[in-house]
Amino acid sequence: MSLIRIRMRRSISVIYHELYCIACCLLGKAKVRLFFDKERTNRVELGADVKRSGFMLVDLNIKAPYPYDLRAGLPFPDASIDFIYAEHVLEHFDHDQVHLLLGECRRVMKPGATLSVCVPDAGIFLDGYAHPDQFDVGRFCQHPTLDFSVRINYVNYMFYMDGFHRYMFDEENLLRTLESAGFVDVASREFDPDLDQQVRRHESIYATARKRG
Repeated sequence: MSLIRIRMRRSISVIYHELYCIACCLLGKAKVRLFFDKERTNRVELGADVKRSGFMLVDLNIKAPYPYDLRAGLPFPDASIDFIYAEHVLEHFDHDQVHLLLGECRRVMKPGATLSVCVPDAGIFLDGYAHPDQFDVGRFCQHPTLDFSVRINYVNYMFYMDGFHRYMFDEENLLRTLESAGFVDVASREFDPDLDQQVRRHESIYATARKRG
């Protein structure tokens, strides 16, 4: 296949994706107007691959309860959400988009509401690069084509994840990012078996933050 055809296919794919994103946003906004009640206790989960009971899911999926492109923010009105949970979501956005999304979380949260987040711990993979003899490749790295006999690929695996990862965190950066977004009572937390996925526990860091109220 010629390079021109490859680029045309990629361009068409990008256009289709953006149209899909617009359709999700329009539908999500419509569903909020029709079905959302800010007076209820509203618990929201962002971008989940596992649906949790008691949460309203917001995701870039036309079949989600509230389909929406998180790059565009959140579809809910101001001060309408009691709790927001995001597991392995923030790392899929670049630096500026992370701050935009966190600002949107703070906007829609009721005074005193809580944000709980979980992200991959990039420090694990940086430590693996610095101390490869202490790094469990089989536990932390699973990729069909990367050569893990080359230690820089420990970092490539987590930092790029086939183009899906855009921004990385360690504990210090996660807490600082939440503070700079205007949250208060920012703190690390332990794994919560009622909330977090066990399969991600070994590679994740967890934090909570609150909207001033």
